Amino acid sequence: MSDNYLRLVSYDPHWRPGEAAAREAVTILRDVFPRAEHIGVEFEEGVTFFDAGANTESINCPLCGGDLEDWWGEAMDRAASSGFEDLAAVTPCCHGPTSLNDLRYVWPAAFGSCALTVVNPDETSLETNQLRRIEQAIGSQLKAIWQHL
Repeated sequence: MSDNYLRLVSYDPHWRPGEAAAREAVTILRDVFPRAEHIGVEFEEGVTFFDAGANTESINCPLCGGDLEDWWGEAMDRAASSGFEDLAAVTPCCHGPTSLNDLRYVWPAAFGSCALTVVNPDETSLETNQLRRIEQAIGSQLKAIWQHL
């Protein structure tokens, strides 16, 4: 059996919400996804990569649009060796400076130390106004990552 996850991760990989803000965001998510199997907050020890799993289609340069899939694995290995503390990278396509967090992941992915997680949300989208409500409650702009495992 496969599972679907919605993970909401801050654009800032090191950002963590306060407990009250996290509880409020979870309450909103329960209203938005009443049939979800589980809704909670994951606090990681350090920075973690939250990917789209089987939904992942491609990884592209945010500067020129070039395909980065062949380069990406080695770049991830380098970043992982520092516990993802340094996400800076220079792309091989246009030799531009960027961050692994800023690459164009199709479907979205992100680095973070905290994620709001919805397990099997029984929905396939999150409306913009719903996301804004959650962002206001938790205190950070969030990237929605739809993961299929």
